[in-house]
Amino acid sequence: MFFGLDWITALIKISFQVVFAIVTAIPFSMSWNAIAPVYLTFLPPVWLHVPYWHVVGLLLCATYVGGMIQKLTPQFVNISQSNSNDSEAKNN
Repeated sequence: MFFGLDWITALIKISFQVVFAIVTAIPFSMSWNAIAPVYLTFLPPVWLHVPYWHVVGLLLCATYVGGMIQKLTPQFVNISQSNSNDSEAKNN
């Protein structure tokens, strides 16, 4: 089956997001599970030790929701640049 370039780029983007979530979850889950039981004792016990794959899932959901918010919000700043020296050099 042949997929178009749009499908391939979407698959690559999703693959990078999954790999990013897996790699980023390692230090985050280790630091959370080390710090939360000591300094965040007021939290419910289920939040004091968060399993690694739950952290991966949270990061994937955050990445997906952030992408959707980025697509839905308008662009407030539009920056364009032109160089007047280029047009003068072409005319000479």
